[in-house]
Amino acid sequence: MADFEPYSDEVCAEAIKSFQERLVEADNLKKDSNGMMNYDTCWKAMRKEGPMILNVAKHLFSLHINRHHWREGQEKEFKQNG
Repeated sequence: MADFEPYSDEVCAEAIKSFQERLVEADNLKKDSNGMMNYDTCWKAMRKEGPMILNVAKHLFSLHINRHHWREGQEKEFKQNG
């Protein structure tokens, strides 16, 4: 998982908050005067917010994986040492 730059807690929190706001905007998307959905704003938001939220997800997943492997190591050591 080395293909991303780890973010600070503050940056992660801001990325999540901003992404949640974009999801609310997408949920509240209205049809235009022609009865068509204008997904342009959603697309622009995904292009802007998407890479950061993907990196936050990768960061959180790497923490999960590291913790998981650490626990496995602890359990293995415990079994070996009795």
